[in-house]
Amino acid sequence: MDLDFLIRKSVNKETKNGGIFLFHGYGSNKEDLFSLEQYLPQSQTIISLEAPLKLPFGGFSWFDIDYSDVLENNLDKRYKEINDSIENILNNIDRHIQNENLEKDDISILGFSQGGSICWKLGLDFNSKFRRILPVSSFVHPSYLNNKLDYYKDLLIYSSHGLLDDVIPINLVEDHIVELSKKNTLTFEKYNSGHTITQENLLSLINWLDKTNI
Repeated sequence: MDLDFLIRKSVNKETKNGGIFLFHGYGSNKEDLFSLEQYLPQSQTIISLEAPLKLPFGGFSWFDIDYSDVLENNLDKRYKEINDSIENILNNIDRHIQNENLEKDDISILGFSQGGSICWKLGLDFNSKFRRILPVSSFVHPSYLNNKLDYYKDLLIYSSHGLLDDVIPINLVEDHIVELSKKNTLTFEKYNSGHTITQENLLSLINWLDKTNI
């Protein structure tokens, strides 16, 4: 299934460049995170994908979910559905890499909330495809991964979360992120904010991209 998308191409027309794929949150759309493109490296092609499932109240979803999934701290019952969605996303990413002639060894993924959970799944279980993983205000749990957390290593990750997040409370995800930090180069930042990307958070994310030489 071809996903709708928005694209901002790299300013470098003469060379092969990397790309950053964006994944919006539950109930949002491709326009949401694409508003960040003006702050992201001009050398990169930015592609914001739109989730395939249209919600009755508007917006889109990467996979069906209810709040009990978060409160139970488990996505086991969504495993097949998430993996089906991931397969479709990977096909779309591969097509964009080919169509835009992107440098396949310089592909990063950035997602917010449910889109961040998609980033965790993509970046951990298909890590050979991605150079940078940037999940923000999102849920990560071994139940929807192919391996235990201590299996994953040598990955470059930036993650952040609001201490006042009442959609995905930080206490449900922090231990898992700390566990992942043991074998990976993982920057985890906490902000005195809710379920959002604050200006301070955005500036730190941009600085991290600069420091990691995107």
